[in-house]
Amino acid sequence: MIEVESWVTLNFFTSILLILLLIFQNKSSRLQKGKNYSAILKCTLILLLSESIGRIGEQYPNKYLFLAQIGYFLIFLLDPLDILYAIYYMDGWMDDGNKRARVIFRISFELFAITNIVLVAIAAIWKKRWFFYFEDGIYYRGSLFYQRAIFLMIFICLLLVYAVVFRNNFESEYKQMILFLPGLSFVGSVLQVFLANLDTTYAGISLGCLILFFFYQSKDVNIDYLSGVLNRRGLDIKLQQMVKNSIALGKDFCAVMIDIDNFKDINDSLGHAAGDKAIKVVADNLVDIFGADSYIGRFGGDEFCVVVEDMTKAEVSKKVETFKGSITKAKRRYNWPKNVGVSCGYEEYNHGSGLDLMEFQQTIDRLMYIEKQKHHNKSLKYD
Repeated sequence: MIEVESWVTLNFFTSILLILLLIFQNKSSRLQKGKNYSAILKCTLILLLSESIGRIGEQYPNKYLFLAQIGYFLIFLLDPLDILYAIYYMDGWMDDGNKRARVIFRISFELFAITNIVLVAIAAIWKKRWFFYFEDGIYYRGSLFYQRAIFLMIFICLLLVYAVVFRNNFESEYKQMILFLPGLSFVGSVLQVFLANLDTTYAGISLGCLILFFFYQSKDVNIDYLSGVLNRRGLDIKLQQMVKNSIALGKDFCAVMIDIDNFKDINDSLGHAAGDKAIKVVADNLVDIFGADSYIGRFGGDEFCVVVEDMTKAEVSKKVETFKGSITKAKRRYNWPKNVGVSCGYEEYNHGSGLDLMEFQQTIDRLMYIEKQKHHNKSLKYD
């Protein structure tokens, strides 16, 4: 009977779990928090595979020592990024409260990750024995190994501290289960100290990601199932929050309303599958052009809305023109009917205007329909 080592079994099943989560996650969300969730999965999977090939190389140094060198290099280089992506992910579920304190917290994590990458890269290029090295095929810990390990453990602890200290900033329906990610990551890292032959840190992170997938990533009530961006409920919550913050803090923002012109013609001429594809293409282009710092949602049917902070109306105008150009290219690529296009209305919310959420929505909606009518009139002229 072949005896399989415990680390092989744990790493195998943890890898399968991460791969399955990646497959399902790629279909569930195009929002930035979804991308950060995917980044955690990918980073953990790379680290787990690196650890596995490192062990193989270490067990068979005469033939596969290079695998150990590559595997352990990647682990030392990338493992702080797992913590950083977890911070980014949790931050995506928070409101705008305590923003300055959270930014300081995030910067400290970023500095640690960048410093680690630089030092590990220098050690590898100039063959410094700072973190690990091999001599006669045997793995040895370097002069800075324990200092780095202590810092890493501190930052894993701080991940849990971050979630607890700022727990009141989590959106109410996500406040409880979100703590599983930092909590299980911390438990896994503690167990790693006592079970050095098992990769419990990565297993803990993976288990936390599994729980989050079932409770949030696959069932987020604020995500539109087809496009992967915010739905009407998510948009209304975000816009209401933005209006309140603007009035309280005197900080204005911009919003864009988008409608797909003659969307019905896509369904009629190419089928409903093509119509669904068009919805996804428009959502993808909005995410790519307006970026991670914007809030993008499907307002309903073939209408979308984009809410942006820290961007002037002139800058939004340029983004809108870029978006229109991308849809023109998509129309040629997917052979949509010639009269298909997009109409956009955008405006800056002025904190002194006294407009409530509904009034501001009506403003940008009216501007969008003015442009839509121009497109309609132009189409009639050339028919």
